[in-house]
Amino acid sequence: MLIESTDEPAQLRKNVTSPNGTTAAALESFEASGFKDVVDKAVRASTDRAEELGKTLGKS
Repeated sequence: MLIESTDEPAQLRKNVTSPNGTTAAALESFEASGFKDVVDKAVRASTDRAEELGKTLGKS
């Protein structure tokens, strides 16, 4: 759906999330827990490490 649609990912999520439904409850829980920040930090850490490994492997 994401590949075929011209809508932004956030809009697609809104389109399939029933108000006051189970997915909405889960998303609210994620938001309240700071999940986005955790994911952002994890992605940054893995990207930084991949760059470090790339430099190390490039020296061989």
